[in-house]
Amino acid sequence: MRVRTHTNPLACTKEFTKLDIPKIYPNFTDSLDFEIGFGQSSFIRNYAQTNPGRLVIGIDVRKKTFALMEEKVKAENIPNIHLVHGNALRCLEQMFNDQSIDNMFIFHPDPWIKRKHHKRRLINEQFVAIVQKKLKLNGKIYVSTDVKILWEQICHTFDHSGFVQIQDDVFWATYATRWHTISLEKNRPTYFSTFCRTK
Repeated sequence: MRVRTHTNPLACTKEFTKLDIPKIYPNFTDSLDFEIGFGQSSFIRNYAQTNPGRLVIGIDVRKKTFALMEEKVKAENIPNIHLVHGNALRCLEQMFNDQSIDNMFIFHPDPWIKRKHHKRRLINEQFVAIVQKKLKLNGKIYVSTDVKILWEQICHTFDHSGFVQIQDDVFWATYATRWHTISLEKNRPTYFSTFCRTK
């Protein structure tokens, strides 16, 4: 099934209720991770299976992507993944308690290249301010893209928001997503780093 690549996140106004963790995952051990834009879910499924004690929440703004991947997660019987559909900023604000998330993952977010569409980009000052509230102290956000101008904007936004950039994080040695594979196939450099909340 073909899934539309570009979906305007600002047009998605779905509301969220607070996360009921005991209901979703009774074996929760106080380790909570969040992936924004899980796409074909290759990363989130592998990560959850590798870390069975962690609860991993994934969100995607595309309805068809959400439906397809939810079916796949159920078929593979991965109990510690919970997928939701909607706008990531609203989800962060409404679903999660403050200082509750250990790690966040954003891989190859839509660059929205046209200037008139820049307001649709996920990572901006408003987003980072909310991330600071929802991440635990020393919590990390992992970001990658193969679009240089977007990467420069992302780094600038984090660098001016009280995050410390960790470029030699061992996490990236095993990083693998569908879009990363596409970038390699097309000989496009991938820019990536870890940003740590230190205050």
